[in-house]
Amino acid sequence: MPNKLNLALIKAIILLAIATFLVGVSLGSLAASYKLALWIPILLSLTVLAGAAEFTFIGMIATGSHPIFAALTGILINLRHLPFGLSVDHFIEKNALRFLASHILNDESVMFGLSQNDPATQKTAYWSCGLSIAIAWPLGVFLGYLLGQNIPNIYAFGIDAAFPAILFALILALLKNKTSRNRALLGAAFSVLTIPLLPTGLPVLISLFALFFWKHST
Repeated sequence: MPNKLNLALIKAIILLAIATFLVGVSLGSLAASYKLALWIPILLSLTVLAGAAEFTFIGMIATGSHPIFAALTGILINLRHLPFGLSVDHFIEKNALRFLASHILNDESVMFGLSQNDPATQKTAYWSCGLSIAIAWPLGVFLGYLLGQNIPNIYAFGIDAAFPAILFALILALLKNKTSRNRALLGAAFSVLTIPLLPTGLPVLISLFALFFWKHST
């Protein structure tokens, strides 16, 4: 079975890695603005590899929350990784590499993997995207921390908007499907409506309830 990625997919993964790097810069600068030690965001970026949870953890620590409570909140935010793991199980190795495969599991690697047509290409796309993010994210965090010590308001450059904009562009073609489009719009509505009521990261979990609406159509 084919396992090579086409040029368009390679370009998409590169763009996503760049966007991830920029968001990492945003996280690193945030940690620097809170006067946190460099090792905190770096350790998070290498071990957690989940932006929403890391932003929440750093924000809570900076405002005086206990590290254990901040960590538990991050785990709650990342509950979406449970169904993600179940969805990619069919093309993940059942050997020692499964631990690394689990580590690079995130929204983007799952999306790229599942969007391919055959298991071999799904596996290649998953690993390519996941490893690219695993490298780009901590590098961005490190650079952001250095910049954050010298630039008062790094958000003025708009780098925090790069990631969602590129991710939306990547899934735009999928919205041609009526069922996918309806579920995406309903999920977005669920998420927006619950933003004032729930902690950061949880509204996206609420959006998953949109999957129970509408039968699949082409």
